[in-house]
Amino acid sequence: MGLNEQNIKQNKSYRTMIDSEGAGHIRIIRRINLKTLIEIFKELYLELKKDPEKKPHITIYVSHSIYEEMSDNMKHFHEFAVSCMDGTFDLIVIS
Repeated sequence: MGLNEQNIKQNKSYRTMIDSEGAGHIRIIRRINLKTLIEIFKELYLELKKDPEKKPHITIYVSHSIYEEMSDNMKHFHEFAVSCMDGTFDLIVIS
C-alpha cells in the first residue's frame, strides 16, 4: 500500500486516510470505544512507519459533542501517544 491519498478504512463510526504528503487522518463520526480507537490508530501508525524517511503524523478529528462523550479517553490517549510514541499527533475538536 503506497502513501497516496487513499481511504484505509471507512465505516459508519470513523474514517481513516493517508493524504498525498504522507500524513494520517482519523475522522471520528460516532462515539467509539477506546479499544476501537487504539486499533485504528495502531493500523494507521504502522502503515505510516513503513516510510523510513518520515516520522508518522496523525491528526484525529472529532466533533465537540462526541468529544464531550469521549473526553477522558480521548485526552488520555492523545497524551499517551504524544509522550510515548515517535511522531506528531494532533487532536482537533471540530465545532
